[in-house]
Amino acid sequence: AHDVDPIELVVWLPALCRKMNVPFCILKGKSRLGSLVHMKNCSAVALTAVNKDDEAKLKSLTTSFTEQYAAPERKWGGGIMGLKTVAKLEKRRK
Repeated sequence: AHDVDPIELVVWLPALCRKMNVPFCILKGKSRLGSLVHMKNCSAVALTAVNKDDEAKLKSLTTSFTEQYAAPERKWGGGIMGLKTVAKLEKRRK
């Protein structure tokens, strides 16, 4: 759920799911997840078993969520140094 407080309870879950290749989605509201498990609130749910009738629907949801939450490959820096760093390196070379 997106409204978990403190957020540190669930902030690491998407990274773990991507690493372990487990499909996941983020829902709006703890109360929606709570209605799934017949409780008032719930911060996270893991499905361990699925009925045969619901497997096709789960498969379609899994593919759509995987596409939706696919993390773009981030490239940091690019190898370009700032002016101060370049000046320091020039000074060290001399």
